[in-house]
Amino acid sequence: MVLFFLTTEMYAEGVIKQNGWGVEFNPFRVLILGSEWKSLSGTISHFDNESGIEIAIPFFYSKEKDISYNRNHEDTEIASTIDIHYRKYFSKTRTDGGYLGIFSRYTYLDGKVWGSGKYATVEKLGLGGEVGYRVKNIFDTPFYWGVSMSLGGYIGKDNDIFNSSGMPLAIDDNQFILDVELLKVGYEF
Repeated sequence: MVLFFLTTEMYAEGVIKQNGWGVEFNPFRVLILGSEWKSLSGTISHFDNESGIEIAIPFFYSKEKDISYNRNHEDTEIASTIDIHYRKYFSKTRTDGGYLGIFSRYTYLDGKVWGSGKYATVEKLGLGGEVGYRVKNIFDTPFYWGVSMSLGGYIGKDNDIFNSSGMPLAIDDNQFILDVELLKVGYEF
């Protein structure tokens, strides 16, 4: 709580730290949690305001129970990703505004295989690029928000193997990576 008031006062006075850390989460995922679906999406970032560079580690986890395959048996699907992003801001000396970036991704998937009653676990790596925009110091506080679009692909052939009715597993089971971020809110300290 003390950290919140100290950083809020610093931002209200217009002081921008040269280097800082940030944590962001998608608050809407918390609102839709239930007994059938659990999900968490967030990012840990290091901001280098002298060089206009951000190193970000986004993560995503989803566990979904599905009974659509067999009403007498409960299937569980798990999709999890962790990325590392290098973002260079157009401002060159701040980490807000527009940016371009590159990323690598590790993905873990666990679910039912297409055309069989068997289950499989797949781990794969992907690479890609992104474009985005970040707004910092919302209402003169250390809160920030941003939008981004990432496009890339997975290396290897472990794609399109799961019989999924769940959105997270179905999206990350593809060869191509397409992510659109609109709803993450962050706090810089």
